[in-house]
Amino acid sequence: MLLAFSLPVMAGCFAARSRTPATTPPSTPAGPPAVVPPVSGDSTKRVVAVSDSARVADSLALVRRADSLATSLLADTAARAKAAAAAAKAKKAPVAKPCVLDFSDSPPETRLTYMRIDSTNATTYIGGGFVGHCQGENNRIRADSAEQFQLAGVLNLFGNVLYEEPGEIRFNAAHATYFTREERLYADGMVTATQLGSGTTFTGPSIEYFRPMAGVRTTSKLIAPNNPTANLIEKDSAGRPGMPVRINSAMMIDIGDTLLFAVGSVVITRGALVGRADSATFDKISELARLIRNANVVNADSGRTFTLTGDTIDLFSTERQLNRVLALHNATAVNSDVTIQAEKIDLRLKEQKLNQAFAYGGGRSRARTPQQEVVADSLDIVMPDQRVSEMRAVGTAVATGTPDTLKIKSDDRDQLRGDTVIARFDSARFVGDTAQPRVREIQALGNASSLFQIASRQGPTFPPALNYSRGKTILVQFDSGLVRDVTIDSSASGLYLEPAVDSLADTTRRGPPRRPPSAQQQSSARPITNDPASSPSDTPQPSRPATATRTLLRVTTTDHRRRP
Repeated sequence: MLLAFSLPVMAGCFAARSRTPATTPPSTPAGPPAVVPPVSGDSTKRVVAVSDSARVADSLALVRRADSLATSLLADTAARAKAAAAAAKAKKAPVAKPCVLDFSDSPPETRLTYMRIDSTNATTYIGGGFVGHCQGENNRIRADSAEQFQLAGVLNLFGNVLYEEPGEIRFNAAHATYFTREERLYADGMVTATQLGSGTTFTGPSIEYFRPMAGVRTTSKLIAPNNPTANLIEKDSAGRPGMPVRINSAMMIDIGDTLLFAVGSVVITRGALVGRADSATFDKISELARLIRNANVVNADSGRTFTLTGDTIDLFSTERQLNRVLALHNATAVNSDVTIQAEKIDLRLKEQKLNQAFAYGGGRSRARTPQQEVVADSLDIVMPDQRVSEMRAVGTAVATGTPDTLKIKSDDRDQLRGDTVIARFDSARFVGDTAQPRVREIQALGNASSLFQIASRQGPTFPPALNYSRGKTILVQFDSGLVRDVTIDSSASGLYLEPAVDSLADTTRRGPPRRPPSAQQQSSARPITNDPASSPSDTPQPSRPATATRTLLRVTTTDHRRRP
């Protein structure tokens, strides 16, 4: 603005000078002098006019030169302003600089010895209590004594060491070494590091801490080797501390108080819930924990025990409450009521109790209870209050059950097949009830078939009868673990096979090979005559006991669409 305002003023000055006769001729460009012939009379007026025109032209040239100068000055000012803005922006960025220690907060009894080696190197020894901080930074360092090596940028701290960054982290240790040029702190001897933001505490024989440093790392990092222990204080949405989580492993790495890595023989304890794996990760922001390789989670609570194993296990939490556990790759879940095996098992929890389980993935999924076993492509098990209520099997499902061993002695199992099989259990529980839930009914949907054994009236040692049925839908209802009713809907047909006592000789059994009779036996043998009285049929024969076989006594083809 100042340059723009000065341009018309300068032009006015040059115009005023052009109207005043100059006492000296204006300067002309370098070159051969112009030859002007002598004049007289009217010619004098012409010479004066020519001189005025030259002065005006010279003034205009000066005005143009000033205008060009002002334009260049404006451009230079803009460039300077741009450079100044860039410099200010660069100044705001953090600059990597070593810590310059300030000892002014040390107590009066502090003793200091300063040894200057050369112009760039010195060693300082401090005793009687050391209190200091890095100039321009909000951190505090305390120790019983200290020694500083200026050229190496090393500060050794001895006895009752305290290093604190308010709101970030606090260290307590017997000894520590602070590398000021690297912004690295190594503490050893009964070390306790507390992350003040989350409340996580690390304890171990040694812990290494890296401060943020421009151009090197954007966030802090903590490394705890030699079998440390971490305690996570979980807080709810209201800020109230909840159940602590203890982590033990061979080594831990924490990045920015947000990501925690544990490596080697990891054990995570949260109340009665214990997780183990070769390594583990925990995201404090998303509350996602992952157990990696040979992972297992065990709930040791006697009222709700369960065990989950897999190659990898993910634990999901909301507001520090565990609500989902996902096991990947050859997973197995074992509960007092059911055992599940599948490629993936997804457990959903409600109030820290199993509420529902999903089994799916490559291969077949299996669920086994004391009375039933279900195999299908995928399973959905509903278990409110951690007690099996309903089991849904989808994809070429097969449900097998063990008959009542008190009434049936058989190694065979009852079977029910269908595209989908739904088993419902009697999950009612009374106070002090520890009995396993009994199956109440099983329903097969789509291409259904059933094969059940029915106890014989002649006792459990007698082979049971077989009932085979098929149809679009089959509903089997149980009473005290035994089949009570079988209902078939649409395209129903089947067979009923009942064993019976075999009164005929068992021709399928081979005896010892027959030998030729001896001479004495041949001489004493009775001759064969035509006398009916001497017929061998009159000779008494030993009685043969009756045997029970699976010989078909009656084959009945039933059509349930033609019921009486």
